[in-house]
Amino acid sequence: MEFLIEKYLCFEERILQSLKNNGIKHRTKANSGLWLGTLVGLSSILTILKEDSSYSEICLIAALTGVGLLISCACLYLRLSTERVAVRDFQVIYFLPALITSMLYLLIANKGLLVSVTWGLSVASLGTWGVLQLMSIFPGCFTIGEATSVIHGCILFLMSVVTNLPLRYHLPPIHNDDIATVLLQVVMLYVISICIISGYFPIFRLTRNFYIMIISLLLIVFLPLLYIILDQNPLVWLLLFIFDKASKVVLIGYWAICLLLSVIVVVYQILLNFHATTSTRKIFHLLAVLVYIPGLIYEQILLYLASGIVMGLFVFLELIRYLRIPPLGGALQQGFSVFVDEKDNLISLTPLYLLSGLSFPLWMPTNNVPLVALLSGVLTVGVGDTAASFVGSRWGSHKWTSTNKSIEGTIACIFSQVGLICILAFIGYIDSGWLLLRSILFSVALSFIEAYTNQVDNLALPLLMYVCLTL
Repeated sequence: MEFLIEKYLCFEERILQSLKNNGIKHRTKANSGLWLGTLVGLSSILTILKEDSSYSEICLIAALTGVGLLISCACLYLRLSTERVAVRDFQVIYFLPALITSMLYLLIANKGLLVSVTWGLSVASLGTWGVLQLMSIFPGCFTIGEATSVIHGCILFLMSVVTNLPLRYHLPPIHNDDIATVLLQVVMLYVISICIISGYFPIFRLTRNFYIMIISLLLIVFLPLLYIILDQNPLVWLLLFIFDKASKVVLIGYWAICLLLSVIVVVYQILLNFHATTSTRKIFHLLAVLVYIPGLIYEQILLYLASGIVMGLFVFLELIRYLRIPPLGGALQQGFSVFVDEKDNLISLTPLYLLSGLSFPLWMPTNNVPLVALLSGVLTVGVGDTAASFVGSRWGSHKWTSTNKSIEGTIACIFSQVGLICILAFIGYIDSGWLLLRSILFSVALSFIEAYTNQVDNLALPLLMYVCLTL
């Protein structure tokens, strides 16, 4: 075992040195997080194993893409471990995942040769070379594992878009979950388009041009696109969907109260003009728990729709803050200044990671995952990480070796997660003794990982818990 650990550390050191030699700034005070880079691809592969023979085309494409992402991850790491390599250049080894993924699309998904090759090359190039470009554009914001997870998540989203939207154009969706998926995909494409245009054309960073651009894209491109694909008015469908049951109206009102509380916390902290403590930031974790648990139990489609829309809104607001676009740019920058985490640098990734970690199981293209797996983010970062931070910051006098995390915090992390799992089992939402045992064991294991990892908890822990519970 010591031999394997030594080999891994040597491999990791070569990768970090290769990044440094090529001027790519790795996030400081963090190791590479190589294991984190494999989780998105592995999650998408495991998702289809939970499905029966009636899995959707999106689920199949996601699984095949996951294979390509795992191979891309391995090729990227192997190439980075080679000494004196120009890592920003597209390498020959990156064609291996392109070849394999193209063959999978062609032979298993029955896509045409041109489509298969195009998709395979896109997955391989973005899954390898794209990771390094992301780290170059935003220096010091990512570890190699975090950057890989972010890019791989974006690739899965894009592959779901190119699979689903053409299909829905020819066969308009009739079920609410399918309509919600189309709506979210178009909304995210809208936000991504704004980011790309603003990034590559500085003229659109001017306040007047920026707002003209976003309004024009919405009215001329994306609203008509939604209308064509859905074969109905998307705004009318949204209103009918929200108000078709009294329980949805009550739940949305409850969420609005949680949102109001979070806004009050932000405004109060800005008025204090004092940097928020870790305990203060964990208030948002608790509010997220209050939002996600009833949503996952009673209205999963509504929560799915709301989480995707909020993600698009978060990215849009972060763009406004980053570009300092009036009138919200200054206020958002003030909020960033008082709530910035030590792991945030140029961009505010912590809230985006939190929302992604909580919602990732819900966004995966499957309907056959148990509730406890859907609660992976709630268990790990909403409950466990929050309890560890609260208890550790107040009573954590005994530290783990080589880390600033406390033993008391880890104990609190374990008991809080196990307590929620037992409550769910008592109510009847965990009906399998084996699933209950696995959930408890994995919660304990991930509590120790939380104590020792220096990757972003909001991203790493939910992904790892989801993988564990879907194995």
